[in-house]
Amino acid sequence: MSPKAIYWTVGAVLAVLLIVMLVSFDYDRNSPEARAKATSLISSYEANGLATPFSVDQVAEVLGDDGGTVCAAAGSEAQLGQLKTQIGVGGEFYVRPIILKQNVFEGLRLIVEVYCPENISNVRDFIADQRYAQ
Repeated sequence: MSPKAIYWTVGAVLAVLLIVMLVSFDYDRNSPEARAKATSLISSYEANGLATPFSVDQVAEVLGDDGGTVCAAAGSEAQLGQLKTQIGVGGEFYVRPIILKQNVFEGLRLIVEVYCPENISNVRDFIADQRYAQ
């Protein structure tokens, strides 16, 4: 078998695998479980007096049924530390410190309570170290 035929065969196999992967991947993050968690989160926001500018569908699309990047960051001490640095000094290159309102941190806490309650102690410690705008 010539090298050219081997390249064409490998390329065809990779192309078929790529097509199968694209067709079989589940892009629908708006599952019934995601919608139920989004509804619960919006109810928690309203119960705590926070604004809920997004619909259930929008929240379900962003957070899915696992909390997405919010829970990924909440479960990692390193990512919470990086977030703390970005808030405290204004990013990787010092611009100015960012002081957020307490409701931003309250929203973070509520998301973690609904989507990944196993990480709530990390988030509470993170929030306790923050300065709030009055």
